[in-house]
Amino acid sequence: MAALNEVPDWMRPPGLPSHRMPSAQALQRLKAGNARYVTQRSGEGHSPGSPVTAEFPFAVVVGCLEPDAAGEHLFAETPGAVQCVRTAGPSLGADTMAAIEYAVLVQNVSLVLVLGHQGCGALRAAADARAAGSVPLPGELTGWVSRAATGTRLGDPATGHVRALRAVLHRADSLLTLIRSGEVKIAAGVLAPATGAIEFLPDEPDEVEDDCPSVSRRVELGS
Repeated sequence: MAALNEVPDWMRPPGLPSHRMPSAQALQRLKAGNARYVTQRSGEGHSPGSPVTAEFPFAVVVGCLEPDAAGEHLFAETPGAVQCVRTAGPSLGADTMAAIEYAVLVQNVSLVLVLGHQGCGALRAAADARAAGSVPLPGELTGWVSRAATGTRLGDPATGHVRALRAVLHRADSLLTLIRSGEVKIAAGVLAPATGAIEFLPDEPDEVEDDCPSVSRRVELGS
């Protein structure tokens, strides 16, 4: 059964618009922004947008913490219009899920983009650690391995990984109602660091590995 997707009114920031940006419009805005960034980076475009900070974000990007892997600059947007949550891989730990839920349920963000990048060292390390089996790792890294190696056996590692994470988010109880109604969209993309261009993946049924963690099982996410 889907969990409630409402938060108390007192939790919402003052001045928050009562309606979300349509999710299709939000995705198109990200795509257009990345195209502007690539043009600007090549020296053919001008500096984008207004320097005035946006009052509220319209999208949240879940990306890797490696340099230039998922920064707001990739979308040539007004500062604050796109929020980035960066973890190794990326992965969907409890803090990452809380950030996504805060953006969607409290700030009325309508688009979540799961963004991987070509040549990701974190995904390679996680896949190698999983292949090594029961080798002990310090701190939280043992729990991180299964989350960060999700989908890396499904063809191209970065593409398989973001498709698998998109599938996990589609099953999240807290987001399910909004996703099914079309108010919120979970998108996936892969960044080419050499050019700054993002390949936005088509909407299609996502494969999920057998050991892909479910976001409804909080004990796994927090391990």
